[in-house]
Amino acid sequence: ALPAEEITVDIHCVTKWSKLDTKWKGVSIDTLMDGVDTAAEYVVAKSAGGYTTNMPLDEITGHKAWIAYEYDGQPLHPEHGGPARLLVPHLYLWKSAKWVWGLTLKNDDEPGFWESNGYNNHGDPWREERYWGD
Repeated sequence: ALPAEEITVDIHCVTKWSKLDTKWKGVSIDTLMDGVDTAAEYVVAKSAGGYTTNMPLDEITGHKAWIAYEYDGQPLHPEHGGPARLLVPHLYLWKSAKWVWGLTLKNDDEPGFWESNGYNNHGDPWREERYWGD
């Protein structure tokens, strides 16, 4: 088994709500990427139902993201992305793909489902990057 971490972070939804000090458990992307030698600069998270979201690889490495499978000490419920979701707490929550089943490394940026439908390509809550043009 891969080593798990307990994380306490704030999360921010594009619909203008935030939840502070949320408690998660999961495997860091750094742990998953250990030993991977890549020149890729981007990643696309793939989820059930054909949903995808994109970001620069450096947004999920450097101890910034996890594959989470517990929330508040309990297995992650399906309505919140269980059994596993990508957790990227420094970006808006749509970047934390629910029901994640894969991460694809890419040489070029490839907008995901949400980004192709009007959501901002980056999604920084501190800059209020909700939609294209923000």
